[in-house]
Amino acid sequence: MTGKTFYRIKDSKDQWYKSFREIYTVSFPLHEQRNKSQQEEAFKDKQYCLIIETNEDKLISFIAYWNFKNYVYIEHLAVNPALRGQNKGSKLLEEFAGFISKTIILEIDPPLDGISEKRLKFYEKLDYEANPYIHFHPAYKESLIPHELVVLSLNRKLEKSEYYDFYDDLCNIVMKNPNS
Repeated sequence: MTGKTFYRIKDSKDQWYKSFREIYTVSFPLHEQRNKSQQEEAFKDKQYCLIIETNEDKLISFIAYWNFKNYVYIEHLAVNPALRGQNKGSKLLEEFAGFISKTIILEIDPPLDGISEKRLKFYEKLDYEANPYIHFHPAYKESLIPHELVVLSLNRKLEKSEYYDFYDDLCNIVMKNPNS
């Protein structure tokens, strides 16, 4: 049996893109998803990276992130639904953190119900800390409004200036073309 492999998807013509898209669309609500043209725009940006983890012919998980000067922002991360509950997400995040020397930032839904509370606990076990800033993620679609999320960062809380830098990059680089 072949071991796991990490692989970068660079465009929608990649052999793994369809498998990625299948997991992506079932793992995130529609208001948190890029459409195909938005995904193509992200691929064109040198700061954007979509890494998948595979085992032979099966996509195990993926992590889509933006590499900025002082931090890395994880925009999307998901595990194949058939493989959830096997610590695949924890292992992926731990391996990812092991080769990133910058602050890692990600967002989650506010802990308002059992599922979102469980998600916060999952990240806290991996040493992510909730930041105190009121945060609204810009909408991916013109017909939608920004949605509230909680900003988490690995091993420490962000300084206010770091949060503002992140939010500026989120609005002007990550979401530069949100209404395609």
